[in-house]
Amino acid sequence: MLKLRLRERSTVTMLEIVRRGAATEFRNPSAPRLSATDLVDNLIDRAIARRASDIHFQPSTDGLLVRFRIDGLLQHATTISVSERAAVLSRIKIMANLDIAEHRLPQDGRIHLVRGSRALDVRASSVPSLHGEKLVLRLLDLDGVSIPLPSCGLSADHLATLQSIMRRPQGAIFVTGPTGSGKTSTIYACLNAIKVETTNIVTIEDPIEYELNGITQIAVHEKIGLTFASCLRSVLRQDPDVILVGEVRDVDTARIAMQASLTGHLLFATLHTNDAVGAITRLADMDVPRYLIASSLSAVVSQRLVRRLCSACKQATAADAETQMMAGMTEPLMIYRAVGCKACNGTGVVGRTAIFEMIPITEELRTMINDRASDPELRACARRDGARSLFQDGFQKVIDGTIALEELKRVAEPDAAVV
Repeated sequence: MLKLRLRERSTVTMLEIVRRGAATEFRNPSAPRLSATDLVDNLIDRAIARRASDIHFQPSTDGLLVRFRIDGLLQHATTISVSERAAVLSRIKIMANLDIAEHRLPQDGRIHLVRGSRALDVRASSVPSLHGEKLVLRLLDLDGVSIPLPSCGLSADHLATLQSIMRRPQGAIFVTGPTGSGKTSTIYACLNAIKVETTNIVTIEDPIEYELNGITQIAVHEKIGLTFASCLRSVLRQDPDVILVGEVRDVDTARIAMQASLTGHLLFATLHTNDAVGAITRLADMDVPRYLIASSLSAVVSQRLVRRLCSACKQATAADAETQMMAGMTEPLMIYRAVGCKACNGTGVVGRTAIFEMIPITEELRTMINDRASDPELRACARRDGARSLFQDGFQKVIDGTIALEELKRVAEPDAAVV
């Protein structure tokens, strides 16, 4: 007899994981159980079908909590019983070529999967925790790397500006934002946009996110001394036209990268800063000379990922007085909110896009960087030149119904005005 738990999430059998597609979970003690191999395969298939970017296997006293990260947020998938937990974790570790006997130290591995016509690279990470090993699988769809630059979420003016800067033979373009903000996808789209047979493009990454055809990709391996800085020195002897430095982490890498962008190389790099102006300050804090920053920097792009409203169920609503004031509009303003339907699994959102802050480095900004202007002064200059903040760029997507205002406020600080 099936038993339904109303007050807490139940522990389910392997067969139930496959049969169940909704959030309600049943327990059938007499049901036959799948092998750990089939269970893991089915969990991965479910995650792929729901467009998850990560699968979390979190141990607890009740078993193994499985959650999918979908559109940036974790959602409960199922709970695996204590008796099945060890077999499931061991199966994943075998697939990722991890040591199944090692439970005390963190481990990293990779799994290459093919699902129909889709190829996936799955990155596995395990760490010891209070109740046992926690495993996270990051699902990288190798077909996703072919996203064209115009589909990244750039507005028409941002796209035109970026394409113009990328046509220059030299200069540094920095893309900034926190982990998981889509920086790599944007830069890969840039590289694919400028990739031609007559151009030598080299990337230095840790790790290599996706394989790019026609581009030389180098993976950093710091344990053997293959650092970003040492790779960059070697790459400069490989006659490159375009260089990607996956992340500028130290003074040596920063200085070599900026110098390279002055000597006939177009350079892309990433930094972890909150906004575009913050990248200038971060480089200065890393002891890169101000004159070098001012002379080599071409543009700084900051970005965040935001969840798209489901086109099947989004609902128009009148903006409140505060939103009306921010928009600087006197006539009634209609915006959209998330509702939820079968098409979006009740979430009201489907997929993600990006919002951007783009600051091309003008002659006035170069002078101010040299003169050690403060962040607010640099930001004010950029605004006078027409640069929009993240919130201002995102607000345009609110008005056109792409995203909800609540979603924008979740990822970007509201400005006093957006016009």
